[in-house]
Amino acid sequence: MDDGFNPEFVETAFFDGVFEIPSLKCPERFIVPKQIVPFSARERAPKTTAFVSFYEYDNIFGEVIKHPDRFVDDFSRFQGVITPDCSLYVDSPLAVQIGNVYRSRAIGYYFQKHGLYTVPNVRWGDERSYTTE
Repeated sequence: MDDGFNPEFVETAFFDGVFEIPSLKCPERFIVPKQIVPFSARERAPKTTAFVSFYEYDNIFGEVIKHPDRFVDDFSRFQGVITPDCSLYVDSPLAVQIGNVYRSRAIGYYFQKHGLYTVPNVRWGDERSYTTE
C-alpha cells in the first residue's frame, strides 16, 4: 500500500524532536533567492537564479508530494528549491498537521540528498503541532 510517506526517501536522514521529523543539513554557504517562482510557473521562468516555491494549493503540486524523484532533474536547473508548503489547517487533527510537516521535510531532505540547494519552509499548524521538548 502506498501511504504517501515514502519512507525510502528518508532512509539516511537524521530525525529530530519528539515527532521525529527529518532534518535538513545546514548548507556550507547561504544563498538569498533573487527570484522565487511558483511551481506552476516554473516552465516560464526565464532565469535559473530563481528558487522554486510551493506557495499554491496542494493539488497543484500533488505529484511532487507523491513522486519527488520525478522532479529532481527539472528542479536542478534552478538555483534552489523551497520545501513544499503542505496545508496545515489549524482545525485539522494533530496527526494530519504533523504528517504534512513530515512530508514537507522528507521531500526537502530527498531533494537536498540529490544535490538541490534546499531551504526548509518552516511553519506549524496550531500550538499542538510543535514542541519545545
